[in-house]
Amino acid sequence: MNRLLLFVAATCFALSFAAAMAHAELFGDYVGYTACAECHADIVKGWKTTPHASAFDDLRQQGEEKQSVPGCVRCHVVAMDADGGFIDMDLTPELKDVQCEACHGPGRKHVQSQDPADIVAKPGEEACRVCHTEGQDRNFDYKVKSRLVHGEQ
Repeated sequence: MNRLLLFVAATCFALSFAAAMAHAELFGDYVGYTACAECHADIVKGWKTTPHASAFDDLRQQGEEKQSVPGCVRCHVVAMDADGGFIDMDLTPELKDVQCEACHGPGRKHVQSQDPADIVAKPGEEACRVCHTEGQDRNFDYKVKSRLVHGEQ
């Protein structure tokens, strides 16, 4: 009986480990904000108070038609057009919303090395202007808004 119990426990552990590894491969180089929070908890806490942290839900509230338009979705998720980026809510829900990697680039290498050179430390206005275009956000002021992207600090 003990051997059977040990076998079942070992099998469950192996399956859960394999599932975690398969899940990690799904992301490619994008790790999601929870990985960033391990070292940057205060910044992530501040980000959670911003509209970027609920960008996907905001899109949902605008109606079904907006959620199905790739041009709308891509600005409310992480790296929709990149390898390892957001695919859809079934496969990559961890990459919904405008998270760290939407501006700072893929984080896997930085998380593994902890080297500041392995991430875009200070993204410029061009990173914001991918989504905050003249047509979509006519009153966007980079100098003002960039100070608020991590929340009130």
